[in-house]
Amino acid sequence: MFELTSGRLLTPGRLVFGLGLLGLMAAVQANAACMDGLNKTAPQAANSGDFQPAVYHPDERSGTGFIRVVDSEEGPSIVGLWKFQVSGFLKDFGTQAFHLGGTETMFSAGVDPETGDVCQGVWRRVGYSTYTLNHIAMAWTAPGAGYGLLIHIHMLIELAPSGNAFTGTYTVSLFPATAADPFDESGGPMVTGSGTIAATRLLPD
Repeated sequence: MFELTSGRLLTPGRLVFGLGLLGLMAAVQANAACMDGLNKTAPQAANSGDFQPAVYHPDERSGTGFIRVVDSEEGPSIVGLWKFQVSGFLKDFGTQAFHLGGTETMFSAGVDPETGDVCQGVWRRVGYSTYTLNHIAMAWTAPGAGYGLLIHIHMLIELAPSGNAFTGTYTVSLFPATAADPFDESGGPMVTGSGTIAATRLLPD
């Protein structure tokens, strides 16, 4: 048995109970500290009763707390196959595929296949339903002639709320090119232009 300063005797049973109580209090305090770190780093809802749907992971920079890495409400996705029409400086129509990995492929029905009717690009999301596209087309100057034209297009695309249509604007620059250096843009464009694009999503039957 152990004797307390108050004169009360501390039996083994009381000792075990007291140590268990101290351990429980320490766990509660540690948990409160952890939640305090989470509250300082995780965005709070506008009202205490609201939830902010999000995904968090540990903050590797500080080693404590969590940071939001993706919002579950990201809006419509551009990934899929589209039928498009281009107007303005360029006149074209066809199909356009946006791939999950951030690449894009276009088949231009308004271009003679003998001069090059397939082109590609890379896209990224810049807003809730807004995307940019960096697109390159390589063409022959005439059927049967050699390669000699680099077409560089930049698009800004806005998806409709339904996610099944989009509209956008583009700027385009045409560069002379040779087989020896087919991507050379250092000499500046021969001509530039702009216009619009509109597309609807192709859906499975």
